[in-house]
Amino acid sequence: MKTKLKDMPPKLKLVILAALGIFGVLLVIIGSSGGKKAAAQKNTAENTEDNATLAYIESLENKIRTITRQITGSDNSSVIVTVSDGVQYVYVSDEKSDEGGTDREYITVRKENGAGTLILQKEIYPPVEGVSVACRGGDDPGIQSKLIAVISTALGLPSNRICIVGVK
Repeated sequence: MKTKLKDMPPKLKLVILAALGIFGVLLVIIGSSGGKKAAAQKNTAENTEDNATLAYIESLENKIRTITRQITGSDNSSVIVTVSDGVQYVYVSDEKSDEGGTDREYITVRKENGAGTLILQKEIYPPVEGVSVACRGGDDPGIQSKLIAVISTALGLPSNRICIVGVK
């Protein structure tokens, strides 16, 4: 190989080097644009998961606010729900096991435009870590007891993860 390069005219060496350089630049451009598409798809999926998690939390907070209103008789309450993680999606897949390991292939449905879409099998909502409620009468031990019992039963949450405080 070295002897072939030494025997080549300088102009031919220059043309080959230029061609290799252009080829390298094209590979970098093509590789980086594919990464951007994958990153954009990943960001879209993460935004969807974030939106679903926020909607789930908001739904829980509204339900707790409603029951708080019914128990205390006051419309003035604030509720904060914390969860451990985001919503997780499980998609339909075909798994094949052999001696070398497991091979998973996701099942897709083709839309009219030709794009494939994954089939959602189930959504797994994150467990609730804690609930805080600030409401009128929240300092009253009777109201605290009722709210803690209702929230604990509804969410399967131990009472030490529920905080009820009064507001003026």
